[in-house]
Amino acid sequence: MGFLGAGKTTAIINLLKQKPADEKWAVLVNEFGQVGIDGAIFAAHGAIVREVPGGCLCCAVGLPFQVAVNRLLTEVKPDRLLIEPTGLGHPKRVFDMLAGGYFRTVLDVRASICLVDPRKLSDNRYTSHENFIDQIALSDVLVANKTDLADKNAIESFERWAEGSRPCKTMIAQTVQGQLDVAWLDLTRNPERRAAFPNAHHAELIPTDEGILTNKDQSRLNAADGYQSYGTVFPEQSCFDYVRTTRLLKQLKAERIKAVFATDKGWFIFNAVDGVMTIVPCKPSANSRIEIVATQNNWQDIPLSLTRCIVNSCSDSN
Repeated sequence: MGFLGAGKTTAIINLLKQKPADEKWAVLVNEFGQVGIDGAIFAAHGAIVREVPGGCLCCAVGLPFQVAVNRLLTEVKPDRLLIEPTGLGHPKRVFDMLAGGYFRTVLDVRASICLVDPRKLSDNRYTSHENFIDQIALSDVLVANKTDLADKNAIESFERWAEGSRPCKTMIAQTVQGQLDVAWLDLTRNPERRAAFPNAHHAELIPTDEGILTNKDQSRLNAADGYQSYGTVFPEQSCFDYVRTTRLLKQLKAERIKAVFATDKGWFIFNAVDGVMTIVPCKPSANSRIEIVATQNNWQDIPLSLTRCIVNSCSDSN
């Protein structure tokens, strides 16, 4: 777990690369919006994936969550199940459900890992956010990610925050680019960890009227804690101009942008946090798709702007 932009997706990809060849791993992905991006990325790295979109797992921890976990356990029978909650989610109810009832008899719940961008510890928007605080409080392994981008003061703030957590963390670590040790997954879960805000966070899913290219059922606006998400899935034949699409996404003001696009230069994952964009090639997906999380309701121009980035056809290499 970890707040927006902490590097959870990259960390899980790195863990999947360390998967023993004779084991079957599954990933349960929860994304804030209705459009799943991470699921397609994890599947391309050899994981069996189930998605619970449209809010955080703490709000969807009832029937959708139970069905997704049950299907994975009965149909896939994985050796290991990784759960990635949305960065805006509160993890308490997820832990409670996994540790109780039926799941208690079939799952061996191990240590929870929380990633933190240490640069955020100087920002009151994060340090006063109930979900951010409890993600850290409920974690067994606390990892400062992106330390190559943080200064000395940020690292010292992380160390003070980590060492002041009670009960003590099983492990405190620092890393870059989500490089986690797969052995951490087998550390013991401490059941004595308590949330400071156990009743925090309730999300409401709100349909929006702006559809993109296809019908409006593929476009959703999801709101919680002052954050809103906008996402859509494009028709299979959609092909985007790489240069125009890149320019557009870099201009958008958002806390988080994730997209998988078929472009005239190939398939790419677009990933932006705090205005910093990374673009990496990827395997073809079923459809191009995008998810944007921001504190501003500024979506009205996005559908038309994205439509203008579409070109006639993609290259044969796609």
